[in-house]
Amino acid sequence: MRSALNMSLCLLLCLITITGQAQRKKTSRGRSKARTAKTVKTTRSVASSYTTQQQVQLRKSFYLLYMLERSAPIHNAVVKNAVFNQIARDRQTRLATANSQCGDAGCISKALEWTPDEIHDAGEEFKRLVLSNTDVAELVERLKVVERYPVYTQDADTTFIRKAWEDVAAGINHICRVYMGGARPRYPRIDSISFNPANPAFVRLVKTAVQPLLVSNAGNAFYRQSLVASLKALEINGRDEATRYEPLYKGQNAAPFAKSKRTNWNAYRFSSIMVPGSGPGKAGMTMDSMGMFRCKLAAEQYNKNVAPFIIVSGGHVHPYKTAVCEAVEMKKYMVSKLGIPDSAVIIEPHARHTTTNIRNAVRLIYLFNIPATKPMLIVSDSFQSLAIEKMAARFMNEIGYLPYTGLERKGPTENIITPDLKAWQQDPEDPLDP
Repeated sequence: MRSALNMSLCLLLCLITITGQAQRKKTSRGRSKARTAKTVKTTRSVASSYTTQQQVQLRKSFYLLYMLERSAPIHNAVVKNAVFNQIARDRQTRLATANSQCGDAGCISKALEWTPDEIHDAGEEFKRLVLSNTDVAELVERLKVVERYPVYTQDADTTFIRKAWEDVAAGINHICRVYMGGARPRYPRIDSISFNPANPAFVRLVKTAVQPLLVSNAGNAFYRQSLVASLKALEINGRDEATRYEPLYKGQNAAPFAKSKRTNWNAYRFSSIMVPGSGPGKAGMTMDSMGMFRCKLAAEQYNKNVAPFIIVSGGHVHPYKTAVCEAVEMKKYMVSKLGIPDSAVIIEPHARHTTTNIRNAVRLIYLFNIPATKPMLIVSDSFQSLAIEKMAARFMNEIGYLPYTGLERKGPTENIITPDLKAWQQDPEDPLDP
């Protein structure tokens, strides 16, 4: 039953392969009973109301809503719900007033944000639906099976859906505050808004994006207004980093993905060698000396035959809104200058920090069906390697969990970790790499 569920799910997700789901099943924290959730009907199509880019962002940032939009029975239950509809009416009135009276985007942002009372009331209603609506209850079971909110998997179903909804609301609020209102993100030098919130041209762009949302539509769910506005805010700011290079098993990763299916894992001590990127920091540069040095360290380990793959990790980070992707440039360097086979280098092109270098590399382990019980070797310069060894507190502060079990310092430039499924937990405060 569990295997069938995973196969059914893969058809739904597009990006998660059948083999990847089988790996998750095998490593799912020792749950003794197979889930028995029925297949959720998916007659409603996301493509009918969202662009391809918006669908990717929706799936990566707001997975709960992604699933609600794809299931006709559950979506209909939400659309017809009296509590949700009252919340929607109140928010509609607030946004209409703001759009007509506000002179800056920050004012409109405040109207779009979810208030603590709205978040609470919607959460309570989701909890009630889990207990009263079979389709919603089955959705929660499905979400637990696919481990998209793995930090909450052991919670009661009612608690699980409340926490997932709170993450969604927090993520929408974060986008509105930062990319409309100009609030400082966690890392303002690379993640901040592209405009002055009071700039008349920017305000016009925001109002133009919001205007269609003021028209009531009986077929829309209560969250759609703010969801679409947040997706539009990212588009206006040109912050599409999270949607680039998807799906990650194609493109530059097609050859490594094919190789992973025929690899004899028993022949290697490590599943992979992960090397974090080092952004050049200057416009016009593609790599700096530190990035090259780290690549050489990884190549040395690969040539010792300790692992069949190198994962190069780093997105479009430095300088602000750079066109250069660290992982892409690292792969070019490794293949063309260091002689590493193209099929041995996996790009992870989204990470923006050392914490997410590690988290995202762990995600690729599961996506590629690489044995998660086999340890991963992380190589970098001695300064960053020491920082990684002592990074547990930063992980907890920034993403709320450790994406690995155990960490061993192997040498001045090497650390060893074992992947953990918690890496799939979405980060509501990082829409550029959730």
